[in-house]
Amino acid sequence: MIKDAIQHNDQLNPNDKQLAILRQHFPGCFSKEGSFDIEKFKTTIADKTNVVEEGYKLRFLGESYAKLLASTETTSVIQPNEAHNSLPENANSQNIYISGDNLDALKHLLKSYNGAIKCIYIDPPYNTGSDGFVYADNFNYTKETLQEKLNVSEEEAERILDLTKRGSASHSAWLMFMYSRLLLARDLLKKDGVIFISIDDNEQANLKLLCDDVFGEENFISNMIWAAGKKNDSHFISNSHEYMICYVRNQELFKERKIKWRVKKEGLSKIYSQADKFLKESSFNYELATNKLKSWFKELAESDPIKRSKHYSSIDENGVYFPDNISWPGGGGPTYDVLHPKTKKSVKVPSRGWIFPTIERMQEFIDKGLVVFGEDENSVPTLKSYLKDREYEVPYSVFYKDGRAATKKLMQIFDGKKVFDNPKDENIIESLIRFISNDNDITVLDFFSGSGTTAHAVMKLNALDDGKRKFISVQLPEVLSPDVDSQKIAFDFLQSNNLPTTLDYVGIERIKRAAAKIKQEHPDKELDLGFKHYTLAEPAQNTLDKLESFTPASMLADDTLLDAFGKPTILATWLCADGYGLTTNPTAIHLDGYTAYHCQKHLYFIEPGFTLEHMKALLQQYESHGHFNPENIVLFGYSFPHWSVNEMLEKNMRILNDSEKNLKINLIVRY
Repeated sequence: MIKDAIQHNDQLNPNDKQLAILRQHFPGCFSKEGSFDIEKFKTTIADKTNVVEEGYKLRFLGESYAKLLASTETTSVIQPNEAHNSLPENANSQNIYISGDNLDALKHLLKSYNGAIKCIYIDPPYNTGSDGFVYADNFNYTKETLQEKLNVSEEEAERILDLTKRGSASHSAWLMFMYSRLLLARDLLKKDGVIFISIDDNEQANLKLLCDDVFGEENFISNMIWAAGKKNDSHFISNSHEYMICYVRNQELFKERKIKWRVKKEGLSKIYSQADKFLKESSFNYELATNKLKSWFKELAESDPIKRSKHYSSIDENGVYFPDNISWPGGGGPTYDVLHPKTKKSVKVPSRGWIFPTIERMQEFIDKGLVVFGEDENSVPTLKSYLKDREYEVPYSVFYKDGRAATKKLMQIFDGKKVFDNPKDENIIESLIRFISNDNDITVLDFFSGSGTTAHAVMKLNALDDGKRKFISVQLPEVLSPDVDSQKIAFDFLQSNNLPTTLDYVGIERIKRAAAKIKQEHPDKELDLGFKHYTLAEPAQNTLDKLESFTPASMLADDTLLDAFGKPTILATWLCADGYGLTTNPTAIHLDGYTAYHCQKHLYFIEPGFTLEHMKALLQQYESHGHFNPENIVLFGYSFPHWSVNEMLEKNMRILNDSEKNLKINLIVRY
């Protein structure tokens, strides 16, 4: 547990994970002392790949330090909000909200959700100088330790410590902050997973190079541009856009599976309603209705997304259509005579030939009224392409959405109060989730949750298509102050509603209120509109002192350590560490007065006082219940200090090797 993590971190180096992978696949490139022979490695792979001597990458102060942070074990524990989690709407929910540092949260999540997240969306601090970003951490490394672990000079170690201890909003500090988190986020993504990162011009260029390093340049998809509306506060150019950088975990897999992203065109219902209106006004005169529809499209603002469908401006008895190209793609198509229906003369043949291989096939489309001829034979006909058949398109890399709309919608949720500045629009997140996957049973992660937009988007989308998508939201519980102008409204709102005055409760309250609204709008649907809430906590210093001073040779259990953490916290932390996630409830197993906790392959012993009578009851449990087969017994070491209890467990567990179940039980002691 905590002590185990501290001991692990003391022995850790930043590249241990990468070297372990290389050692697994290229053992011959390591000496018996453990050093890696890079030249031998190059020779080994020379006939399989092009070894490039030249190259470039983003370099910044603290890069190796960020890798070290990503490699260390977290010493935080997971505290369940028992009162919240036991409520009917939350008890069986698969959604998760974590209050805590997202670096710690990602490390916990990796134990259970490695390779399980389909979509990550994050809106990190932009490092604008006014968004409050200052790097700070609580890792107490000395200059000498950093020199040894990172293989850096004394001067560089001092500069890194200066970034971490004094706090900095420099480019290097921001990149160090993001790098460690993105390294962990990458491992959470499924093989066909996708990550979107919102950013602006301050760090966009640096973030792109950083993501090339983390996800691989070959997995870059797009730098989407969000036009959010004009601003008039600039001396030079009105920067009215932000970016969404998009990477996939493995683009080759997308190509192999022929995965394509599609999004429904915006404003379709409005186009259809306008067409119906113009038809009725024109007494179903299709030519007149077409002219009205074309005029309507012209009057739309250029920024209006509906304008992109302006070529679908013709109307006939089958609907709205676009007079499309009728020639053979790429050229070299057949050339035959097609007679104009009025002049009875051969019409002009397209330069690339006809799209249909034979005149008979062409005639079928003409007879169905799907070919549009000009006034005479001197123009090339066109082919009707109906909007109803082309409602989906490849997502555009540039899109418009007025940024003020999200603020107004969030204010409506919070009784007209502006509790959060510059929230993202849930409709945008919803559209991202829609076009990357038609699977409605996926997990979406946001580890810069802010006002809870991503969670809102997931619930809203599930309500629309009866999906089973799940969200995991993480937010630092930043303490709000009534003396800071940008925080005063949120502080007052939370205080007036008897809620903790920390930023995470803005998101928690937004999710609850959004869920209530969705439930009201869809009363007959069975939707998961709850969430499990957990807080990440570092043990207090006096607890750490007790952990340090405790020895397994002690004759007495330390109940104060069990009380310091609490049984629910120990269970939640262990369940996540053992791969069961944060939404699994263990089963209490009663052993003649002693209670253990069972989850699939693990049986957890937390409280002291385990005796021989309890041991007999445990053996009986194994023997008499066919479904009871835990292969791992995990002990809270501070409750089982004396070797005799462990020896008793090991001796009796060996009995099961010779039983019908033939089980080999692993005894694990955690500190």
